[in-house]
Amino acid sequence: MIMELKKKLKKITNILFIFCLVGCSYYSMAGSIPANINNVYIPLIQNDTVEFEIAENLTSKITQEIAIQNILKITNNEKSDSSILGVISSANDGPFSFDSNEQVDEYRFSINVQIVWVDNQNEKNLIEKTFTGFGNYSINNDPSSDGIDNDNDGILDENDDDEFGDSRELAINIAINKIASDIVNSILSTW
Repeated sequence: MIMELKKKLKKITNILFIFCLVGCSYYSMAGSIPANINNVYIPLIQNDTVEFEIAENLTSKITQEIAIQNILKITNNEKSDSSILGVISSANDGPFSFDSNEQVDEYRFSINVQIVWVDNQNEKNLIEKTFTGFGNYSINNDPSSDGIDNDNDGILDENDDDEFGDSRELAINIAINKIASDIVNSILSTW
């Protein structure tokens, strides 16, 4: 029950954070994107996998990353200057490392997402690319004591304030964060 409450509170906090960022911190980086593009529409990413809520979480994270970087104004208008469209084509778990008894010690959760950033006015694809993200986890241990740097930030276990909860869910979030960051970096480095 407490975990469920934490999840709901986290979602509400993320949504409020996005609205605050979008509304309060927009400025233009006109030198790094085409002059005709001032805003972006980000519809829900299509999910072709059986992973529940992954499309919602990825869409939210992409929106949040764009808002943080202040590169484009985010709009809910389908007739915007540009759109970021995506399809999650695969999401899977696989063995990553083995212990001395040849038993799986760590798993790797991987996501592949096909993204297209479209210039709606010129009907031109600015970016068309597949992005991959992953996170490692152990099914036998709590992330706060598993000896794995689950989020690849150089901080382990009890010293890392974001390594807690369900190991697999943490790995999924790490993969989503990496993909969202890579998408925004691609937009920034296109020009």
